Amino acid sequence: MSGGFELNNGADPAVRKQRPMLMLANALLLLFFGTLAYFFIYKEVRFFKVPSSSMVPTLLLGDQIITMSRPEYHRGDIVVVWDEADAEHLVKRIGGVGGDEIYIEGGALYINGKFASEPYIAEPMLYDFDHFGKVPDGSYFLLGDNRNNSDDSTHTRRTYPLADIVGRVEYIYLPAARAQPVKSYPLTNTAGE
Repeated sequence: MSGGFELNNGADPAVRKQRPMLMLANALLLLFFGTLAYFFIYKEVRFFKVPSSSMVPTLLLGDQIITMSRPEYHRGDIVVVWDEADAEHLVKRIGGVGGDEIYIEGGALYINGKFASEPYIAEPMLYDFDHFGKVPDGSYFLLGDNRNNSDDSTHTRRTYPLADIVGRVEYIYLPAARAQPVKSYPLTNTAGE
């Protein structure tokens, strides 16, 4: 064919070698964006900066954290919650779930009448907390690990519904020296478990 384009039909060896590489690159891009969509859309991954010292020593003021949404949350999970009353996000630990009876006596937390071991708290509580009654179903009683410096459910006498929980804290990503997974501490030594 003179003056026109010649159709290669893949006869050129260089073109044939590029096709598998192009297909691999496209597959990797699809996998990458699919993974991002899974985490950001389905798991609702969010990023936050710890706004106070209420979770010391577990989380420090200014730590930057990653949360993921869960279908349910348990005692001992650290969560970010939207506090409608103060129009801000809080970071707290779940101390009680729907149906639990909570009180604090002698610096210790009691759930359903049984002592709850909490090795993660900054220091023993310097206050008592009268019997709260039952935590409403579908709600959570939240506590800071730095109990004597935390505006939590013991002070506000409020519980938080599941709809207000943004997600469970999964990871500290900054500062780099503190980068690590954030573990839940299951409060299993309570009645009914």
